[in-house]
Amino acid sequence: MRHTAIPIKQGRISDATGSVRRPNPVCPEWRGASRLFGVIAAAVVVAIAGSQRTGAHPAHAQPVNYPFVVGFERFFSGDDDPDYLAEGGLVLINELNCVACHTPPESLRERLAGRPATILDGTGSRLAPVDLELFIRNPRFVKQDTTMPSLFAGPDRDPAEVEALKHFLVSLKTPVEPLPVAGDIEAGRRLYHRIGCVACHAPEVGYRPLDLPDGMEIELTGLPSVPMNLADKYDEASLARFLLDPHATRPAGRMPAFRLTDQEAADLAAYLKAGPKPDLPPVLAEQLQPEAPLVPDPVLVETGRRLFSSKNCVACHQPVPAGSPGGEPIRSKSLDSLAADPANRRGCLSERPVGGGVPAYFLDEVQKKAIEAALSRLGRISALDTTGRIDWRMTLLNCYACHERDGKGAPETAREPYFAVNDPAALGIGRWGNIPPPLDRVGRKLTDGWFDRILFHRGGEGEVRQYMEARMPRFGEEPLRALLADVKEVDRREPPIEIDVSGLPKHQRAPFGRDLMGVKGLSCVTCHGLKGQRAIGAPAVDLTHTAGRLQPAFFKELLLDPQTTQPGTLMPPLFAGRPKADQEIEQIWTYLKEVDQNRLPDGLLRTEEFELKPEKAGRPLVFRTFLEGAGTQAVAVGYPAGIHVAFDSRECRWRLAWRGRFLDAMSTWDDRFCAPAKPLGDSVTDLGERLPGPEGEPAFSGYRLDADGVPTFLYEAGGRRYEDRLAPAPDGSGLIRRLNGEETPVTLPPP
Repeated sequence: MRHTAIPIKQGRISDATGSVRRPNPVCPEWRGASRLFGVIAAAVVVAIAGSQRTGAHPAHAQPVNYPFVVGFERFFSGDDDPDYLAEGGLVLINELNCVACHTPPESLRERLAGRPATILDGTGSRLAPVDLELFIRNPRFVKQDTTMPSLFAGPDRDPAEVEALKHFLVSLKTPVEPLPVAGDIEAGRRLYHRIGCVACHAPEVGYRPLDLPDGMEIELTGLPSVPMNLADKYDEASLARFLLDPHATRPAGRMPAFRLTDQEAADLAAYLKAGPKPDLPPVLAEQLQPEAPLVPDPVLVETGRRLFSSKNCVACHQPVPAGSPGGEPIRSKSLDSLAADPANRRGCLSERPVGGGVPAYFLDEVQKKAIEAALSRLGRISALDTTGRIDWRMTLLNCYACHERDGKGAPETAREPYFAVNDPAALGIGRWGNIPPPLDRVGRKLTDGWFDRILFHRGGEGEVRQYMEARMPRFGEEPLRALLADVKEVDRREPPIEIDVSGLPKHQRAPFGRDLMGVKGLSCVTCHGLKGQRAIGAPAVDLTHTAGRLQPAFFKELLLDPQTTQPGTLMPPLFAGRPKADQEIEQIWTYLKEVDQNRLPDGLLRTEEFELKPEKAGRPLVFRTFLEGAGTQAVAVGYPAGIHVAFDSRECRWRLAWRGRFLDAMSTWDDRFCAPAKPLGDSVTDLGERLPGPEGEPAFSGYRLDADGVPTFLYEAGGRRYEDRLAPAPDGSGLIRRLNGEETPVTLPPP
């Protein structure tokens, strides 16, 4: 029976009868839940995870006394309508992996695919022999909330089989190399409470989020939190390696990868291992003292290998450990043939199954009620439509812990202080400042390249919410590909919005878009930063990567009607009633597409930041521009040594050399109709007479860079090909020209 708890708005509450009271997750009052930083003022008491916990450290939180399935725990209750509760039963059937033994009906096979269990290769290196023995004998003794059933919990179980399986698992060793850095406990504590771990796991009791305003306090009362008791069982090196790549051992993907550096993984592991050890009865504490290293007995190892197959461990643990017999899982009755009579509970639903190899899950009454509701309705449950599949996958993967879609999900109000910001000004925009964005219409919002970047961490970096410390983790690719395909289908807009992004019409020129974004135009820069420059006011999404991130049609849809496209956004309808809105939006898009070739809008522009500094870059800078003394097709080359040159690509000849500062790119990035740039340095030397061009009509064909970034210019003239390179001499006295392999020194006036 679950604990009685004080009712709260967003928690799962049990009373003395074992029923659970909880509001429907999609009802209007949930959608309107107040936001901590945007609405609550003065002294406020915030409810947060805790009724299931007694220890202060999150790794030692008191777990629930039944298998914990977060998708069921958060969205279903014993007081739900039976048809709705049956949906929760299906969640349990899938997440408890009942379908590993009980074949689901054909109509539900795609939905009830089950979840692969932990990969056991390397188990002998991750867990101590005593923990492995306890886990085999009764998994709930080691991890009270585990979804792994027990086959050896009763008095009729064979201790010899437990011993053989222990020796087999101990033999599965893979050396764990410690990370090359030492972990810092305090850094790990701070990281744990800022990057999103608390979206699923409990915070440390008494920890005060750094962003929590003065006068606010956090009271720990009851929200479902995913326990992590096994952090105690792993050694620090194994735990850090697991945090770097959870999918390597847990392929189900319910625990994602958080793009941690080695240092961050070491810090988190140090923190999770640093909590006080739970108190144990003296007799048990004595029995669990560290034992001498166990040397696996070859005979017992072989017996354990066979038991691993015959006990049907292979039904869940796929792939099977290296060297195991493997084989097809043993199938029991199909799901639709199982009895669902609460008065006659047998098998897996019984209080304590005895004999016959029946697993003991020790489900609570609410879970049994949900599974029975599902089993009794299997013949009436139809296959999910596309919208249903999206909700199903987001529930299983717990996407709803961070994101809202169709009014369901997002962090409970009590967890919001643990979504941190590194710029306090971001809190001025309410929930958009620190909470991950809702996923409504995301299928028509983001490009394929950006989906790859944020979901699978491919395609480079490019954060657009630099002020937010919560990270988008990486889940398994296979389930997310299916989810992504469904999201794109459902979110397609009909009819589509038309937008011309060719850049060909004259009205689409980027400078017009730049003017619109500046403080003398629509003042987009008040909220949005660009190219490393933060916004003038409270920061919103950085627009540097807009053209690679957003689909053009969504960009136009958002600008035309922000509130409908992204409900709750603080973005004003700037284009409402503007007669040339279509053209202006295309101008802004063109500017953002070409932002690397243009200067920043008024308000963000810092003129001193447009000076090109090769000495700061640490390598040559090659810059095409209109350059006084070198023509309209000049290519300037700035060298860190402080000697610079300019090549006329139209005449294919060297024109200028100078010392000191290189160039100011402002006029080039501003507008092609501006005056030519001028060398910023001194001792400007005309190379036109000293290094004459080729004979005949030249044809420039570009340049190539060597490993150090030095360009060699390529051109043809009079039927001959040329490779022409001009770089500073090592002693700084001048230049050395290499023309078709032949080197010639070029002296320059002294500095």
